[in-house]
Amino acid sequence: MKRGLSGQNIETDSYDRGLFGDLESESQGLGELIRRGSSLLPGFRALMLDLFAAFYKHNVVFLPEEGVRRGSLLPRRFLLGIGRDPDYASLREDTVLDPFRSTLAAMQMGEMILEWLRSGDGPGEKALMREWETDRAESDAEELSDESDTIEEIAGEEGERGKEGEREQEGERENVFEKVRREKKFELDREEKALRKITDDLKKGHENMEVRIKGLVRSSMKETSGSMDNADEELSSWSTSMGMPGERSAGEKLDLAARLYSNEKLRRLSRIVGSLKEEMLRGRRKSWARRGSEVYDVAMGSDIGRLIPSELAALANVKLRADFKKRLLEGKLLQYSLRDEKGRGPMVICLDGSSSMEGKKELWSKGVCLTLLDIARRERRKFSVIVFSSGGAPVRVFESSPGEGRGGWGMKEKDIFELAGYFPGGGTNFEEPLDRALEILKGSKFRRGDIVFITDGEAGVGDAWLDNFRRERARLGFKVYSVLIDLGGGESWQTLSLFSDKVTSVSKLTSQEAKGLFLDL
Repeated sequence: MKRGLSGQNIETDSYDRGLFGDLESESQGLGELIRRGSSLLPGFRALMLDLFAAFYKHNVVFLPEEGVRRGSLLPRRFLLGIGRDPDYASLREDTVLDPFRSTLAAMQMGEMILEWLRSGDGPGEKALMREWETDRAESDAEELSDESDTIEEIAGEEGERGKEGEREQEGERENVFEKVRREKKFELDREEKALRKITDDLKKGHENMEVRIKGLVRSSMKETSGSMDNADEELSSWSTSMGMPGERSAGEKLDLAARLYSNEKLRRLSRIVGSLKEEMLRGRRKSWARRGSEVYDVAMGSDIGRLIPSELAALANVKLRADFKKRLLEGKLLQYSLRDEKGRGPMVICLDGSSSMEGKKELWSKGVCLTLLDIARRERRKFSVIVFSSGGAPVRVFESSPGEGRGGWGMKEKDIFELAGYFPGGGTNFEEPLDRALEILKGSKFRRGDIVFITDGEAGVGDAWLDNFRRERARLGFKVYSVLIDLGGGESWQTLSLFSDKVTSVSKLTSQEAKGLFLDL
């Protein structure tokens, strides 16, 4: 039995393995993928390291088959198929010596291999059991081989002692060692014979799966190649749209990229927010809310309208322009900090989560919500989102936090993900979320707050409730803006007009008429 067989199929050095280990510890997604895969296929981590090496290393060298563990023969077929795929060479142009893109490609391939192993097109339960039997048999054979080597070493040491004159019980010891040697040799021969038979059966099974493995490699490589083209664009779009910091660790980038790749809803939401923010910025660029504000400090950020003159002067210098763009994306440009002398109250969004909002309406409503978050963040105003419905589902409140996002008053990214995915369904109730919004405004030390009510439906409000709401609105000095998600054609704003200062619709949010919403808030 050969000792020191590798669990990998591709040659790596200590730097490659250390780099992959660092990425594994930084990325929750990569660690979780390896954990899930390792419960299904022995040597799955070694497969992931091989996939990383296949995309990362400048020269990809396969270890000879006789130097690889039998349990790595199925992964070897995956890897050889990837190397022969026509899209592999072009994809490597974007991944070679790039740890982030190489790991992202490896993770996407690993996810699809894992999905295939569980599917009806995969090897099946019996074939996977054979993989584990082979792995156990090989481990047992290696253990017996190590024991035999140890016995030989001890026998050699005893022989040396005998030459030095200690021969009283030499014959008896030789008999004992010879007996143990024969027993271990018999066990090892039997184990290796069984291992050869299991390996032969394993290879036959792999040959029968060859066509399906080729199909897996072809489809997964095509999908990975397509998604990698958009990886950087999607990451940049999300970070810019959501006001997240430009600097992330490699592990954080991997987790975000994997999340966006697997969630079309998040990608579409990011694009909607991006387009709405462009519209919002065009409307506010010349009249950004600075009423009653004063400059009190210089800090770092990415607000073009508040940059100090020396930063703007860098744009005139060709050598400094690239550095300016880099620091703009990272939110590290020097800008004036403003203090609002009078203070603005919170911005409270009431977001309809009823069943009629499912689909495109939900995306647009959350797009409007997250665009307004950017306005609140720039003005350092507290921001709350109340997701409401009816039928027993309680309202859910998401809030901004100081020190989050560019500008220092945004929403935590994990809360944005949770908000994007939260959809209670059910009916529509207007009174409960507006009562909750009143509680938030009453708890603020600032007046002049705003409620933005986003819905597609109609729900009745009682006369007594309406009278009380209007009195509180006058007392607290806030305004109510309603946005009707009119994508179905049958929506009405009759009830909205009863408690709102202004009502607009999402279909008008890109028109001149509705820019007033972004200007007023």
